Amino acid sequence: MIQNRDLGLRKGYFTLQWHVTSECPNRCKHCYIEDFERGKELSFETCLEIIDDFHKMLSDLNVPGRINLTGGDPLSRPDIYKLIDYAVQKKIMVGILGNPDLLDYTIASRLKKLGVVRYQISIDGLEETHDSLRSPGSFQRSLRGLRMLNRVGIPSVTMFTLSKLNAKDLIPVIRLMAKENVYIFDFARLVPIGRGKDLKNEMFEPLEYRDLLLRVLEEYKELQEAGFRTIFGRKDHLWKLLYTELGLWRPLLNQGKKIIYSGCSIGINLLTILSEGTVYSCRRVPITIGKVPEQSLLEIFLNSEKLSEMRQEEKIESCNQCELWQFCRGCRAVAFGTSGSYFAPDPQCWKREEK
Repeated sequence: MIQNRDLGLRKGYFTLQWHVTSECPNRCKHCYIEDFERGKELSFETCLEIIDDFHKMLSDLNVPGRINLTGGDPLSRPDIYKLIDYAVQKKIMVGILGNPDLLDYTIASRLKKLGVVRYQISIDGLEETHDSLRSPGSFQRSLRGLRMLNRVGIPSVTMFTLSKLNAKDLIPVIRLMAKENVYIFDFARLVPIGRGKDLKNEMFEPLEYRDLLLRVLEEYKELQEAGFRTIFGRKDHLWKLLYTELGLWRPLLNQGKKIIYSGCSIGINLLTILSEGTVYSCRRVPITIGKVPEQSLLEIFLNSEKLSEMRQEEKIESCNQCELWQFCRGCRAVAFGTSGSYFAPDPQCWKREEK
């Protein structure tokens, strides 16, 4: 049997991000998707085969797994409930990365009964900013959706896509999400691909981004001290750099220079399937590494030449000279989106600016 330690699977579970449809009523300015019309989608029967295949992969790797169903809007797919039920029966955790347009009490209750472990909704600013980035009325629909999830007991996750277009709203949104008692709040930097490719000028300079992280950190502390129960995420790997500089975190160095302890999940415990079966290492890095159902997920994960190349982290410019490279490596999607090279340095890492 393949052992998870042989592949560096140290993060607890393997995630499959599955875009079951491309249909979406919104046209978000920063979205990494360009085509929002319902195109060629995998059949229900093929989807069941892929769930079986993922289940086998998890067994072979000896790790638990989670499927994050997304789109487009995954709720627009009529057979979505059957897919969720089938995966849950296989002991696979299921989350949804969706939007609130089709979410009402009946649907939320049904998702809860099926065993959905969390539902992520985007909030990209206060009402005026959010609606300008997404669609009119989207902000209020998102708030209703978050409250509906809390009502039925599905852990709610809020994600904020950060750029200069909405940075002024980040702290107010953090406060609002704490008051709304969302389970997790986090934010991610704009990746300039898809519809977002024209927004490169809206990205932060490295030291600007560091200053913003400092302000966010102070806000997180104040809200936690005030007793708010929201978990404030720190998914951006550059948090590790900031925490190291502030003396809040010290990595275990010299524990084996070839070992990847944390940082980007590409090539470690993540795969992405598009609606027609194309497989990426990460949805925000549009490099094809395989195709399902023509290939098994395990075959792609173990034998894809492109994915194997992506695992050569020592090729990442600047990171390969950094003492934090085993824990950080910046965001490969941001690097790829701005430069076209997977191994380019993260353009918003301020440490490389200091060299």
